[in-house]
Amino acid sequence: MKITATQYAKSLYEVTAEKSKHEIDGVVANFLKVLQKKNQMKLVKKIIEKFSEIYNKKNGIVEAEITSHKLIHTELRNKVSNYVSTKYQAKEVILKNKIDLDIKGGIVIKVGDEIMDGSVARSLSELKNALMI
Repeated sequence: MKITATQYAKSLYEVTAEKSKHEIDGVVANFLKVLQKKNQMKLVKKIIEKFSEIYNKKNGIVEAEITSHKLIHTELRNKVSNYVSTKYQAKEVILKNKIDLDIKGGIVIKVGDEIMDGSVARSLSELKNALMI
């Protein structure tokens, strides 16, 4: 029976929950030995991604990616963090600012599969479409 990265991640989360750092280190070392023995080391990256998703969901953490033309200033960063926290009822928000020089202004916020496009290009496109009607 083939075990998926998601199944490995769930198992790893369950066995590390409420353990001390020292205990977790031992569990992870043993977990890696099992993966190596089963010739599943190629799944490590995917397992880490899935584990992170599970951990964040269980702990009320939301990761958001902000794409903008340049790094956003602290005030806007705080506003985005508060918005995401409220919208997703998050205890904690982790923001990552991605630079895209093709975005001439505004920002695009991505949380999971959801994209909130507040870019100037999007606004101009919507205006153009509204004027053509």
